Amino acid sequence: MAASDNKNSLLNYVPVYVMLPLGVVNEKNELSDPETLEAQLKRLKEQAGIDGVMVDVWWGIIESDGPKQYNWTAYKKLFQLIASLELKIQAIMSFHKCGGNVGDVVTIPIPKWVRNVGDSNPIYSIQT
Repeated sequence: MAASDNKNSLLNYVPVYVMLPLGVVNEKNELSDPETLEAQLKRLKEQAGIDGVMVDVWWGIIESDGPKQYNWTAYKKLFQLIASLELKIQAIMSFHKCGGNVGDVVTIPIPKWVRNVGDSNPIYSIQT
């Protein structure tokens, strides 16, 4: 392959990201099965040549204890794992609830303190 062909290939390269499962961090702010996740990511990188992962970062997990009380514990572990595998991260900040539909296996609600505001002040009511 000529050098110009290689350069053109790089110009047309589209990075490949895979979406992590919605419940990779569970409602208790724990990394779900990190050993299996690491093995799967290694296999995807080696065999499929992925560049990175996309992960939902759930508001209902990060700020569940109260306004401005952030807990990034499980996400920090997740991001460290991904970085150790030299993969890139696309973090999607998800401010909606997860689950509630027929067949959904993951449920992550909007933070309870936000729902309480809606309950005490119907003008701000949020359906859960």
